[in-house]
Amino acid sequence: MADDDHERCDVCGFDGSTYGDASLLAAIGELGPHWRTLLAQAGADIAVRPQPKTWSALEYAAHSRDITALHVFGVEQALNDDEPAYPAIDGAELIDTAAATYGDEDPDAVVERLDREALRLRDLAAAAGSDVWWRGITIGNHRNTVRRLLEHALHDSLHHLDDVERGLRQLRT
Repeated sequence: MADDDHERCDVCGFDGSTYGDASLLAAIGELGPHWRTLLAQAGADIAVRPQPKTWSALEYAAHSRDITALHVFGVEQALNDDEPAYPAIDGAELIDTAAATYGDEDPDAVVERLDREALRLRDLAAAAGSDVWWRGITIGNHRNTVRRLLEHALHDSLHHLDDVERGLRQLRT
C-alpha cells in the first residue's frame, strides 16, 4: 500500500500507516469502551457545550456512532459488491441535520450502539481477511479501500475523543 493511501491528520497526529492489520482491528474494537469511559467521566457536563459552536461530549459520541455505522455500510458494500459507486454525499448538510438532535439522545443508548457498530466493523473486516482490504467503494469521485475506511472510522472517533477531552477541560477550568 502506498504511503499516501493511509489516513493522516495533522491536527491530532493520526497516522494510519502506523497500524498493522491486527492492531487496526484491535483499536476499532476498543472504541466503545473508550467512549463509555469518557462519557462516564463527563458526568453532569455530558451535554454541555464548552463553546457555542463546539459540540458536547454527547454530541460528539452520537456523531462518532453515526460515522462508524456509515463505515460499516461502506465496508459491507466494498466487500460484497464489485467496486460499488454512489453519488457524492453532502456531508455538511448530513451532519447539520443529524446534529440537531444529538444533544437529546440517551447517552447509554448512544455508546451501546457505537460499541455495536465498532465491533461489527472490526468483525466484518476480520472475517474478510486483510488480503481483500484493497477492495473499494467510490462515493462521488473519491474511491476508498476497505483499509482506508477502517483507518478513517478509527481516526474519526479518536479525533473526537480528543475533542471531548479538550472540551471537558475547558468546562472545568
